[in-house]
Amino acid sequence: MLALTLVVAILCGCVHVPSPLSPHLEGSIGLPHHGVLTGARELVCASATLRCLHDNNRHFGTPRFVASIERDAAKVAEQRRGSILTVGDISARVGGHLPTHASHRTGRDADLLFYFTTLEGAPVTTPNFLHVDSDGLAWDPSSKRFLRIDIERQWLLVKELLSDDNARIQWLFVSQPVKAMLIEWARARGESGEILTRAMDVLWQPSPPAQSHDDHLHARTACDPDEVTSGCEPFGPVRPWIAAIDAKAVAIAVPPATLEALLEDILRPIETGNARASR
Repeated sequence: MLALTLVVAILCGCVHVPSPLSPHLEGSIGLPHHGVLTGARELVCASATLRCLHDNNRHFGTPRFVASIERDAAKVAEQRRGSILTVGDISARVGGHLPTHASHRTGRDADLLFYFTTLEGAPVTTPNFLHVDSDGLAWDPSSKRFLRIDIERQWLLVKELLSDDNARIQWLFVSQPVKAMLIEWARARGESGEILTRAMDVLWQPSPPAQSHDDHLHARTACDPDEVTSGCEPFGPVRPWIAAIDAKAVAIAVPPATLEALLEDILRPIETGNARASR
């Protein structure tokens, strides 16, 4: 009976949820487009530096990722006082399928709406998802006026996310015209080659049938090593700067002397076995 239960669990994908068959699974479990979420943290939707677009119980993510969004939005506001980041969906409290989304199932995806100004340059609170054309303008039907994407604040957010080791940004899905504006702005202001390389790698317009993401930034975080052991399934490219963070953490956690002793313990049975075989 147990064997039959295991087969059914594998076939239906039940091994990707916490159960007596997989009690170690917790946190972000599975893939961004196929999985669930436990131990989620809800984004603080009413603060001085960010707000949620809707009150719809879709602002749950891994504690690490949610904290990064809050922290980096606050850093933008420190540099440009009064800045408020508007956040769309992250995940449901327990993850799983979220209507209108292909991903957002495991607390590792977040829709971050663009910052906007009036045509005169006055910052405004982002009212909704507004489609930005190649000239940087977006029509706001609620106020019946054009707004301009605030590339300065938008770049500050991108830079903070990419500089935040705990954010572990793997992708920032966005339209090609908005990416071009961001990279041009960063280059003109002498940003470092390292941060520019990161931005050019992760800023990416998805291929059809996915949306072009001309109305928001879709941030995706990569699993960290602890999350992987708890069921988070890596998916997509491994960013070299994230790999370097993990390698450094391992080097600190396991001193060379310990690694040498471990290697000796691993090899000792092999050597003993070879000695016996030669007798």
